[in-house]
Amino acid sequence: MSVLYVGATPENRTIDDEFGDSATGRKPFFLPTTGGIWEGQECVGCGVQPDPLQAHQGTWNAATFRPGEGGSGLLYIDLSFTGTAIYVYFIIANTIKGGGVTTLTECNFTLDGQLEGFYRHMRDETSNMEYNVLVFNATNLSNIDHALRVSTEGVNYHVFVNFDYAMYT
Repeated sequence: MSVLYVGATPENRTIDDEFGDSATGRKPFFLPTTGGIWEGQECVGCGVQPDPLQAHQGTWNAATFRPGEGGSGLLYIDLSFTGTAIYVYFIIANTIKGGGVTTLTECNFTLDGQLEGFYRHMRDETSNMEYNVLVFNATNLSNIDHALRVSTEGVNYHVFVNFDYAMYT
């Protein structure tokens, strides 16, 4: 008796900030939804101006969390995916010419209701933007539906968050 094994080949899929999941079309949910908080490549007055040619699919969504100033509240990005691994990529800013622009990036990663990671980038003195920066990953997950939340929860100072895309398997 012979046994034929048919297995699925793992496939990488992306969740773009603007265009959503390459397989399902589901888009990331950015909170708060108040206009003018989360901005992308169309923001001409934003202090941080990444190069669209270096961003994944030419897009990004960024916001600055300013506690105590009203308006923005906590920043959240909610993603959902079915898979065994997730990788999250940001665009990171360093020193912005002219000063006065928040570039400290700091956030928490909660996967399926459990805090799983923390990322912090202290700016350096260059004016270089960093692209495709892996800020979080989780592997060896069960191949089920997952919920990932990126947040500024627990932060009580100004931070900048610039989500470009996630990749999952």
